[in-house]
Amino acid sequence: MVTEHSAPPRPKPAPPAAAAAPPEVADCQGIQYWPAWIAYGLMRALYRLPPAVQRGLSTALGSLAWWVARRERRTTLINLRLTHPDWTEQARRRLGRRHFESLAYGVFETGLVWFGDGSRLRRIVRIEGREHLDAAVARGRGVMLLGGHFTTNEIAAAALPETGHPVSIMYKAPKNRLLHALALRHRSGRGGQMIPADRLVDMVQAIKRGGIVLYAPDQRYDQRDCVSVPLFGVAALSNPGAPVVAKYTGCAVLPYFPLRAADGRSYVMTIGAPLAPFPSGDVPADVGRFFRLLEEAVGRAPEQYLWSYKRYRPADGEPDPYRRGVARGFTPG
Repeated sequence: MVTEHSAPPRPKPAPPAAAAAPPEVADCQGIQYWPAWIAYGLMRALYRLPPAVQRGLSTALGSLAWWVARRERRTTLINLRLTHPDWTEQARRRLGRRHFESLAYGVFETGLVWFGDGSRLRRIVRIEGREHLDAAVARGRGVMLLGGHFTTNEIAAAALPETGHPVSIMYKAPKNRLLHALALRHRSGRGGQMIPADRLVDMVQAIKRGGIVLYAPDQRYDQRDCVSVPLFGVAALSNPGAPVVAKYTGCAVLPYFPLRAADGRSYVMTIGAPLAPFPSGDVPADVGRFFRLLEEAVGRAPEQYLWSYKRYRPADGEPDPYRRGVARGFTPG
């Protein structure tokens, strides 16, 4: 069952408020940033290791994180209990540990993207379906690539310029200002914009200029215009942005999903055929259609999806599975 909390508003073409200035690396030198600087240095030092060594380290680091990161482990298991109620607890824990290993391997992938010269990336990544993107670009009305939150997102975004087209990326800023500044430094310069997730109007403008935007609207969204759509069979507050922007701009909408090989030595990034009709006029149904494609992609490598995120937090006043069923917004005692 899909429900719509309220009719999604049409994006407003009026000039938006000025975007906040992005953080600068030079401004992040205080002691509070030392852990992030150390992590950055380690990533830069280790990304050149052979894939087999990286794989072994990822297994070890992921196993360690599984026991140390108690909050994220608990979130992962709650999500898997909700979405896979027919699984044994042992099977859920096994997938959870593999997910943590995949997260650790994503750190090495980030190092390859941020510090590599691009030659290795071109050798190990294959893009399937680029003919769909070429045809959509030729229409001249802009393209929205719909993706999801996978542990391979850094390398998936970096691979897109290999299609020969500049691609703008919608992103959610990290809370750590240094990590935010470093991410912008290393992700910029690929021919497209880095667009903050709350700057939907910038996304619309990029598409209306005929550009390509990579957009991953699968995370929790609880604004007034949210829709409740099942994801992996569980009701989830969801973002109506994709069909709304598609209606407003007339752009082509293509799914884009990454897949890391089991040994971590190669990747297949798949661009699907345009969704048609999209939008259909039924916003929850359109969001649900995207979710079904996402579920199919996750099924090919479930450990690579972001299970450690609180995707199923409800609206205020509703039972929260992450708080043992206590209503969200209610403070016991």
